[in-house]
Amino acid sequence: MTSKIHNVAVIGAGLMGSAATKYLAQSGLDVLLLGAPEGNQVGIHASHYDEARITRYSNPDRIWSQLAAQSISEYSRIEQTSGIRFHTPCGHLRCDLPPANSRSALEAVREVLSEAPVNATYMGSGECRQRFPYLHFASNAQLHLESGPAGILRPRSLIQAQIEIARQHGAQIVSGVVQEVVKEGGTYQLRTGAGQFEASCVLLATGAYAAIQPLSRHDLHLTVRTETVLLAQVDQNRHAHLWDMPGIIWNFSHREDVPYAYILPPVEYQDGHHCVKIGADHDRDIEARLVTEYDQYMRSTGSESTMMLLHEVLLELIPDLSDAPYRSKPCILTYTSKGYPLIDQLDDGLFIAAGGCGKSAKSSDMIGRLAALLVVGNSWPEPFSRDLFSVS
Repeated sequence: MTSKIHNVAVIGAGLMGSAATKYLAQSGLDVLLLGAPEGNQVGIHASHYDEARITRYSNPDRIWSQLAAQSISEYSRIEQTSGIRFHTPCGHLRCDLPPANSRSALEAVREVLSEAPVNATYMGSGECRQRFPYLHFASNAQLHLESGPAGILRPRSLIQAQIEIARQHGAQIVSGVVQEVVKEGGTYQLRTGAGQFEASCVLLATGAYAAIQPLSRHDLHLTVRTETVLLAQVDQNRHAHLWDMPGIIWNFSHREDVPYAYILPPVEYQDGHHCVKIGADHDRDIEARLVTEYDQYMRSTGSESTMMLLHEVLLELIPDLSDAPYRSKPCILTYTSKGYPLIDQLDDGLFIAAGGCGKSAKSSDMIGRLAALLVVGNSWPEPFSRDLFSVS
């Protein structure tokens, strides 16, 4: 057991945990970050095992748009300070249903965009076809094109950048899985397979495992879902026209099996291939509740039925990819009852930041900042209020 007592221990080195660690270290605290390495044998996995996520301002929800806007404003500073690039400002294209449709979020999106610090151009499907001839939206599609800094980010690289800045400010980074958190004599004892650590405060940023393998006894009302995504491999010479593609969110009503999809432009993956990524809803044929079941799922290729569904949807939008080789990969997402991340104090010296609701990658820097402000006892900036992110 170490004799050092850290001011704060952050458990979970994902998008939220790495951002919170940076801000806590920058505040002058002695911070320890404990996170399970990717590919560990303990069965702990994360949603950030990916090479591309959409970043944008447009959202029918003002709070999510503000979380994104505050985070996006920091991207350049994070890249410059860390020396690690993770952001590509290729723009974002959002397709909404016409206002007459009961599920349309068009008016709310327009209102949010009118307040956002980004240029957003409305276009119909005809104008979109002229700009992006490979995209086949319905004739009544309602589209907004956001210019950069909207675009895409690499979640693995963003985490590396946040951790690098945290290191620059003295944070200690340890690879390991925390198995138990116990408060004894006014401090928290954190037991891992590699040893034991001690801290005055603890921030739980454990993602899905806040529900699957909780380190606190609080009922967090979290729901964990599996989500398979599809990667369509594209040849840079044959599909050169796709290299101007923005990130896309496509809402539609012509299918009963899925209401929307998100599509990302070609990005180089770890195997060296460039792929267009598509995802949609959670898997309908996967049942997982235990750590071992999620471990098995995350080591698989995900749901075959979801993969086939996504392939159909992708070819509707981009028929040019009909002959592209494709594969699937798994992901796990964590949802809260309020639709916002949990950023709250659970006990004296025990805090939580978890529950990205499938929307948090682009906004993780601000989520981490709010968590850090909570830990140090500082107030939050407008328009964020504690009740929106509370456990209860």
